Amino acid sequence: MKKYRAARVILSVLVCFCLLVTAVGAFFAIADGVTEGGARYLPDYPKIDLTPLLEKEEWTAEDYETIYRQTGLTRTGADSVAKSELPRFQDALFFEGEPYHEYTTPITPHDRLRDPATGEDFTAPIVPLEAGDILVSSTTHLFGWRHGHASLVVNGSQGSVLESVAIGIDSKISQNGARWFRRSTNFMVLRLKDADTATRAEIARRAGEELSGLSYNVFVGFFLPKDQCGNGRTPTATHCSHLVWQAFLNAGYDLDPTGGPLVTPQDLSNSPLIEIVQVYGFDLDKLWK
Repeated sequence: MKKYRAARVILSVLVCFCLLVTAVGAFFAIADGVTEGGARYLPDYPKIDLTPLLEKEEWTAEDYETIYRQTGLTRTGADSVAKSELPRFQDALFFEGEPYHEYTTPITPHDRLRDPATGEDFTAPIVPLEAGDILVSSTTHLFGWRHGHASLVVNGSQGSVLESVAIGIDSKISQNGARWFRRSTNFMVLRLKDADTATRAEIARRAGEELSGLSYNVFVGFFLPKDQCGNGRTPTATHCSHLVWQAFLNAGYDLDPTGGPLVTPQDLSNSPLIEIVQVYGFDLDKLWK
């Protein structure tokens, strides 16, 4: 009888455990399902013929607004590309494609687009990048939280970025790392306001020297100092958005508008110290709010 009771207790515990695991799995599946709605924003207005704008010698403020609505390029972005390239940015902004997941870790989906006409990944055009530019995307998520990814451009012509990717991988310069963002369902190109090209390039150069080779740790700011370089510290840990924040803090720019222990890619995109150069796959009005 005692053995029977013991077996029944063990069986009950196993059943409860299985039910708990199932419930947790269902919860996270639902959470990720809800999260899918933010993978990509497509304009809810028609695509127009840009030819009249392309034939103009100068654009008005209204023209720049139209260009933004049709291409995702702000005035800074539009002025940085050849007029003949604008239709390519327009096609990409309105391109629907087939969303699918690539897993950056076994539990971290990354939203990407497949071109149904070719079966290949779709790669969006991007403005000419400059050293010191910031790339952000909300396309990585974990259990319903779109934490996203961020990186710092260190070589614009090559699209090389300094980034901290995941646990077990030290921060490093990724050659043509901008391609990861271009193959995502959304991204933004950000640039420090009121700073010349040389200043931004120096921030990127210094970051490449001082913030490479750091271990990935999402608890920086909680159990480790948020400012890893303050008070003469030698930095030891970081994560994607923290790395970008630290690079600019070292130059006297605090890009975290919330001031909390955790700085996220979304925080960077909402910093009053940055300007937006290109928006792709985000709501052009709400951006990443």
